[in-house]
Parts: sequence; C-alpha cells; structure tokens
Amino acid sequence: MKLISIILFTLCLTTTLFAQGEDDDSSNLKTTFGIKAGYNAIQMKVESETNNNIQKEAGVYFGAFVNIPTSETFSVQPEVLYSSSRYNINDNINLLHVPVSLKFNLTNNFTGFFGPEAQFLLGIGDEDTSLFNDVMFGFYFGANYEVAPNFFLEARPYFAISKILDDSGVTRKLNTLQVGLAYQF
Repeated sequence: MKLISIILFTLCLTTTLFAQGEDDDSSNLKTTFGIKAGYNAIQMKVESETNNNIQKEAGVYFGAFVNIPTSETFSVQPEVLYSSSRYNINDNINLLHVPVSLKFNLTNNFTGFFGPEAQFLLGIGDEDTSLFNDVMFGFYFGANYEVAPNFFLEARPYFAISKILDDSGVTRKLNTLQVGLAYQF
C-alpha cells in the first residue's frame, strides 16, 4: 500500500509541475486525464532444466492515465493499470502496471507510443508469493486510433526483462498483449 501511495503522489506531482511549466505560447496544450479498459492476454514462458513451454491465458485490465503534452506532436503519459488474468487452473494473477508512454502524434488520428513499464505483483490466488518477484520491469510499444472524439482504440505488447519467478532451476517470464478502449476527458 505504501508503494501505491508513492506512485500516486509522484503522478500528481509530475502533473502539477508540467501544468505550472506551461507558458503563453503553449496555451492550447492542455493536460488531460482519462480511463481505459480492455482485454489482457498473458504469455508465460516457463523454463526448467528439462522442459520449456509457453502458457497462454486471458484476462482484463482497467485503469487511469494523465496525458501531459510538451508540444503539438509529443506528450508524456503516465498510467496506473490493474490487470487480472488466469495463472493456473484455479488461480488468477493480479498485477499493478505502471507504464510511462512517450507518445508521438502520427497521421489521421493515429498515435504511436513506447516506454518503460514496472509491474507490481499484488497476488496469485492461493499461491505462496514469497517465491515470486514483487516487482518486474520491461518495455512496450503500441499505437492508438481515435475512433470518435475522445475515444481511442489501443493495442500494445509488453516484453518482460525481469522474471516473475526464478527459483530452483525453474524460471517464469510474463509477456502481455493489451487491447482496449480509452476515454480522454
């Protein structure tokens, strides 16, 4: 809970600092807020000394974001997302995602983005989470398309750098694909 408080405080502080830093020439640049939700597909790569396999599971995600424009074509967008996906037959894995997007306006309502992402393990059903890493890092890229004013269709794959489990010769790494809708206020 302490970590979530620090993340939210940092997000609010960043928003305030960027809002204070705007000058008269950029009066049309406005910090906006939004919400998003969608489909979360997990690909878990399980490696051991004797076997390698890939498990694929599905779930959902939802969260909020702050879009901070720095010019007409570039903006920074920190987000906080919660996801829940199937981990094994009886358990779901619950994660808090904290991505920071570097966004570039492309053409015809398209925006491209990329950036780093931290993932925080909130729980895995009845599993003993003391064996798992609490924090994982990776990167992502993606694009969104404005389908109607302030409504966006978005897709992004996430590639893990850190492993969620690295114990006794067994490692697990989570990669995800998120496809969903976003609404910007």
